[in-house]
Amino acid sequence: MSQDNNHAPLVQPALAREIAPGVIVLPDPHIDLVPNIGIISGTNAVLVVDCGLGNENGERVLNFAREVAGSKRLLFTSTHFHPEHAFGAGVFKGHATIMTNTTQAEELREKGAFYLNIFRELSPEIRELLADVEIVMPDETYRGEKTLDLGGKQVVLRELAAHTRGDQIIFLPHERILFTGDLVENRLFPIFPDQDAHDQQWIEALNRMIDLSPATVVPGHGELAASELLREFQEHLIFVREEIARRAREGQALEVFDLEVAQTIKERYPQCENDRLIAFEIRIAFAEVSGTRLIL
Repeated sequence: MSQDNNHAPLVQPALAREIAPGVIVLPDPHIDLVPNIGIISGTNAVLVVDCGLGNENGERVLNFAREVAGSKRLLFTSTHFHPEHAFGAGVFKGHATIMTNTTQAEELREKGAFYLNIFRELSPEIRELLADVEIVMPDETYRGEKTLDLGGKQVVLRELAAHTRGDQIIFLPHERILFTGDLVENRLFPIFPDQDAHDQQWIEALNRMIDLSPATVVPGHGELAASELLREFQEHLIFVREEIARRAREGQALEVFDLEVAQTIKERYPQCENDRLIAFEIRIAFAEVSGTRLIL
C-alpha cells in the first residue's frame, strides 16, 4: 500500500508494460489499495495474477486480459485473499478458470465476508467499489505447488504463507520473474494487520524466495526490483524482531517501548511510506518473541 489517498483505488491498464516477452505488469500507480497485477501469456492460455478492488477494477483487468488473450484460454489467480488483490474476481467467473491454493480458498470462505465489511467502511469511494461485490470461490484448487504450461510459458504457483494463511507466489523459472503479492513490498512497511500474519514465518518465507534467485521481483505494492529487494525486506523484518526480542529479554513491556521502537523503525527506514502499519508489526513480533497473546 502507498499513502496517496487523493485518488480512487483504480487499476490503470494504460500504464501496462511488458517486462519480458509475454509478461505484462499493470503497475501500482502509487495509489493506496492498488496492487501490481500480472498478465502472463503463452501460446495456449493467459494467466492473470490479481485483479484489484471490486468489480470495476476486475472489469478493467478482465477487458485488458481479453485483448491480450484473444481466443486463448483465460486463467485467473490471486496472491492472497485480501480485497485489493482478489475482490474483483467475480467478473472473471464464467470467463476464466479461477484457481488458488486450497488454503487460500478456505481462508476466503472463512474471512472474506468480514474483510468485505471492514473495507467498505474505509471510505465512501471504497464502499462504492465494493457495493456489488460477492465472494467468489475458485473453480480449481491445489495443495503445495502447481505448475501451469500456458504454451511455451511455464508458471509455478506455490503456497508460501506468512502475510496470510493462504499466500501464494507465482514464479516463471525461465524468465526468473517472481510475483510475491504482499509477502514483499517496495519502499513500504510490511502489511501485518491480519491475525494470521507471522513474523518468523515471514522471514523464513523470504529465504525460500531468495533461493529462487529471481532476476525481477514484482512486489504486491511498489516498484519492480531486482532480487536484492528480497534481502532488504527480510533485513527489515529481522531488525525489528531482534530489537523487540532484546527489549523483551530485558523485561520491558510493550506499552513501555512501543512508541520508541516505532520511532527507531521510522528513522532507520525513512523511504517507507505507510507508517500507520508499524504498530501492527511491533505487536505481532512482540507476541511471538514473548509468547503473549496477540492484540491488534
